[in-house]
Amino acid sequence: MNWKKSYNHLMSGVSYFLPFVVGGGIMLACAYLFDFQNANTATFGSSNVFVAWLNQIGGLAMGYMFPIMGAYIAYSIADRPGLLTGMIAGALAASGGSSFLGAVIGGFAAGYIVLGLKKMTAGIPRSLEGIKTLLIFPILGLALTSLAMLAINSIVAPVSNALTDFLSSLSGTNAALLGAVIGAMLALDLGGPINKTAYLFSVATLTSADGGAVSSVVMASCGCSAMVIATSCAVACTLFPKKFSENLRGAKIAAYIMGLSFFVEGAIPFVADRPKKILPSLCVGAAVTGALVAMFGITLSAPIGGLETLLLVSNIPLYLLSFAVGTAVAVCMIYFFIRNEPDQE
Repeated sequence: MNWKKSYNHLMSGVSYFLPFVVGGGIMLACAYLFDFQNANTATFGSSNVFVAWLNQIGGLAMGYMFPIMGAYIAYSIADRPGLLTGMIAGALAASGGSSFLGAVIGGFAAGYIVLGLKKMTAGIPRSLEGIKTLLIFPILGLALTSLAMLAINSIVAPVSNALTDFLSSLSGTNAALLGAVIGAMLALDLGGPINKTAYLFSVATLTSADGGAVSSVVMASCGCSAMVIATSCAVACTLFPKKFSENLRGAKIAAYIMGLSFFVEGAIPFVADRPKKILPSLCVGAAVTGALVAMFGITLSAPIGGLETLLLVSNIPLYLLSFAVGTAVAVCMIYFFIRNEPDQE
């Protein structure tokens, strides 16, 4: 298997996926920021026409994340005939509970299914070329991809459910431990099923037993820890630029913006470059922040973190301190792991 080609296919999906995450996430954050006076109420984020409109736009953009990821991985593999099958693979991953990882695996499956069909039909005369593009690739490709997604979802979705059960078992015992676990999970697969499980579990704690909206320590741990992940990569790249490639140095601005806006995906290029050194550092830094936020008893009333919702945090100074400490830990670990590597041009 050509890992370089696979990496390029993955990055193709990521490059089209990120704008939907950033744009949709910022719209959602603005909806809650502009509606902060209604925090802890059932109408939080939708109390008037304007914030409800922002919420709707953000939700729509975020809803296209996984279909776009699958579509452009498949497009990178099989060109335009792969778009349909990849998009449906991503949509099936979203609806089937396998989320990011399912969309990635589904995108690869869809792309290679269509690529296989292209090779099998290579002998068809050019006069019948339209049959391939209008019938064979869409219909047969879609059918085979949908069957593949049944298997993918059946394997990946139960993993997410098991993680949710594990987190529920921690919530009543040790808040700091739960905060640390949430932080580490957010960093572990950078938007994959583990990350999504931690996030969805955190969001669920914003609802009380009677269905009302409440502030949550778990959501605050999630919101602050997520900021550490991409921001730590950007800070390390700023402090030690010679240890990073020119492409990564160019990616640090986006990592700053995404990190401070709650989006862990800004760390993906850095982790992909040196996963064994960067990823453990991010997990530890995010875990430290999550534990500190929970230990301080800080709460957040919005289902998204980042500086956009800072006004909705119960103790802003300690929240920022927790963020700074976790970021410092992650950056120090990154430097420790890469300090002896040769400088890059």
